[in-house]
Amino acid sequence: MTEFKFFPWAVVWETTFACSMRCLHCGTSAGKKRPDELTTDEALKLIDELAELGTDNITLSGGEPLLRSDWLTLAKRIRARGMRPLMVTNGLAITEKIVDDFESVPMVTVGVSIDGMEKTHDYIRQREGSFAGAVGAIGMMSKRNAFGYCAVSQVSNINIEELDGLRQALIDAGCHLWRIQLCTSTGRMKGNRELVLSLDNYPKLITKILEFQKKNDEIRVDVGENIGYYGQLGTQLWGESPYLGCYAGMRILGVESNGNIKGCLSMPEEFVEGNIREKSLTEIWNNPDGFAYNRKFTKETAAGACHECKYLPLCRGGCTTTSVSASGCRADNPYCIYQLEQAQGIPAPPDPEVVTQLLKQFQAPPTQ
Repeated sequence: MTEFKFFPWAVVWETTFACSMRCLHCGTSAGKKRPDELTTDEALKLIDELAELGTDNITLSGGEPLLRSDWLTLAKRIRARGMRPLMVTNGLAITEKIVDDFESVPMVTVGVSIDGMEKTHDYIRQREGSFAGAVGAIGMMSKRNAFGYCAVSQVSNINIEELDGLRQALIDAGCHLWRIQLCTSTGRMKGNRELVLSLDNYPKLITKILEFQKKNDEIRVDVGENIGYYGQLGTQLWGESPYLGCYAGMRILGVESNGNIKGCLSMPEEFVEGNIREKSLTEIWNNPDGFAYNRKFTKETAAGACHECKYLPLCRGGCTTTSVSASGCRADNPYCIYQLEQAQGIPAPPDPEVVTQLLKQFQAPPTQ
């Protein structure tokens, strides 16, 4: 077995819980600033520690990261320490001055959340004018060349039929990269479970993404880690880069605005591993018993169809947040197109050579 070293290669940081919207699908139910959010000094120290741990990129998220007054100071510190700063924003606070700030860092990518056509987007975001603000933000950034930008969409039952129109709206706004992800029943979505994409609609989403990827001339589509996996459609979706499972707590790290540490920011609060005010991040990360759901993942950890699946050593049950929110288990993921195809009697395609070799190599989960 090849040695696998744990280090937080990619970090998603909820820099503030404050938000200018109250999105129906918000995984954390963000809104008001936490009373105990990290100070600027604490945040800068965290950035320095992440650099020492080998972090490559840090995504400033929220809430709404542009509502944190020192976001630019943090982004510049990330860059100064040799790491790559990214951001996910609802776009409402973006002005020409903010775009100048993005250039001054420069940011690697600024992702703007756009979740449907105007009426649908404004409803999901619970704020009139939010669609216009997001599209306007894309338009402002499209005129600059010093940093990257993209659109980010969370797909649910409410917007699945609007993807064609949204694609054209993004092209018209000057967007060249579109990341599509799957909503999960976390945060506010727990109270709106009927909006979570149904399993009947799930193959429709993957087929539509594949259609978009074949075009790829005007806008490139990037797929979220909670979509697809193997089978006829999943193998096409991931192509020459097979899906290799959830790496939360192994190569991925989530930081909440008060210093709580998770393997992935999307995961519920029961997955908090510690707080950097009580222990250093290095101590939390190097805890031999930490992040056990992934670092000590075995076949026995998986349930249902995942338990007996031949692809389990590779996909490891897929996205932990999606699986836990849908089935209550770390690896019993109904949002697996291979599982759905098997239930419908659709034969699996021949495995690409890269998948065959990986299956031979990864007969057990990676260990440190």
